[in-house]
Amino acid sequence: MAALHDEPAVAASGMDWISFTVAFKGVLLEGIEVAFIVVTFGASANLLGPAALGAALAGVLVVAIALVVHRPLARVPENAMKFVVGVMLTGFGTFWSGEGVGIDWPGEDLAILALLAGYLRLALAGVWVVRALARRPSRPGVAAGTGSPRP
Repeated sequence: MAALHDEPAVAASGMDWISFTVAFKGVLLEGIEVAFIVVTFGASANLLGPAALGAALAGVLVVAIALVVHRPLARVPENAMKFVVGVMLTGFGTFWSGEGVGIDWPGEDLAILALLAGYLRLALAGVWVVRALARRPSRPGVAAGTGSPRP
């Protein structure tokens, strides 16, 4: 942390190599993980060739899409993107976890849309509550975050 703190600021038109390296390693790790899963399932079904081909084509497709959309995505506010990704991970994760424990979702795969809508509403309500609390004037004589009077 101290070494990163001492790094000079990156110019708006420059390349932030530390951020690039961290993001690249994360994407590479997740991509390799998915490829291993696909190939393992393919091998267990005696379909290693089609599974490996599918994994390779998916990798090429992801890179091609990234080349097309990287500029527009760079303009999306980071917090908004994190918010949307968080809602999606929660919705899909709930659906797949439920399927893993044997839940028969009403509407089958369409239940994902209902989960996403529900989690989006909850997340937006949470944002509204936090904003409302942040706008409230603090009570004099109460230490911030402790709920008890200052000594």
